[in-house]
Amino acid sequence: MRWIGWLVALVFGAGVLALLGLVVALVRSAEGVPPMPIYMGILGCVALILLAGACLALISIAVSVRRGVDLLQRGAAPAAEAVAKPQGPFSPAALAEVPAAPRAARAGKVLVAER
Repeated sequence: MRWIGWLVALVFGAGVLALLGLVVALVRSAEGVPPMPIYMGILGCVALILLAGACLALISIAVSVRRGVDLLQRGAAPAAEAVAKPQGPFSPAALAEVPAAPRAARAGKVLVAER
């Protein structure tokens, strides 16, 4: 997946260079300094930045999902052995008596907090 990130960066760089070249060519051919080609060039750069960010975010999500699937597949083998011995809510281990915790005897009012 690393080479895809480099490819996105290469396309982004080529797009920025092409936009700059187009803006320079339009400004040189005009008699004054026309604002529209400059604004469109800036808007094009913003669009390229957003598209490159979206592509890199999708690549990051794909890498994370692939790592998660690998970890789940590694952890699935030991978990399969645990499934072989199912224990329901009414098994003897679940129904064993739990000893009650000893309680302190209450004598009158108890101070809970102090200012």
